[in-house]
Amino acid sequence: MLMTPWISRSLALLLLGVVLAAAYALLVRPIVVAYAETDRAIAAARDRLEQFEGLGARRSALADQMAELERRQSAQGYYLTGATDALAAAGLQDRLKQVVEANGATIRSIQPLPGADEQSFRRVTVRVQMTASTESLFRSVYALEEGAPLVFIDSIDIQSRLAHGPTTGGNEPDLLREPVLAVGFDIYGYLPLETE
Repeated sequence: MLMTPWISRSLALLLLGVVLAAAYALLVRPIVVAYAETDRAIAAARDRLEQFEGLGARRSALADQMAELERRQSAQGYYLTGATDALAAAGLQDRLKQVVEANGATIRSIQPLPGADEQSFRRVTVRVQMTASTESLFRSVYALEEGAPLVFIDSIDIQSRLAHGPTTGGNEPDLLREPVLAVGFDIYGYLPLETE
């Protein structure tokens, strides 16, 4: 069977198209896809680099903030100070006396108790006996709670006793007099142990 020149040209063009399509599919397309993937990877790497540079630029500001927080923490002094339990207990006693007397209460006795190790700290405890009105007890405990170093009150015992002595009105019944509270408690704070 003889082919006409038009059919043979059409078949030749069709065959050429199939060969070109196969060459594109087998040779050119993988290279184009690989270049596109490389471009995406480069763009993603640039984005990550910009993020890291942004974080690096903020590092000094964050370091300054961290240093400020550490300075404030050390200035506040969360822990008791002193080289020994006795010195730390003396400092705690001095603070307790100042707070109690400033708020109108009276200390009857203060006794340091033996220290105890708790994890990487030394617990320093002082046993206190005092007399106070309800208001002065409240103000004293509040001042101890909000101040520094951090202290904790434990084993609190409060007993009420009526105040004796003259009253302002003379005819005021005992029920209207403010009771005097006999208060006993342990107050403690922590002393960091030396790390070697």
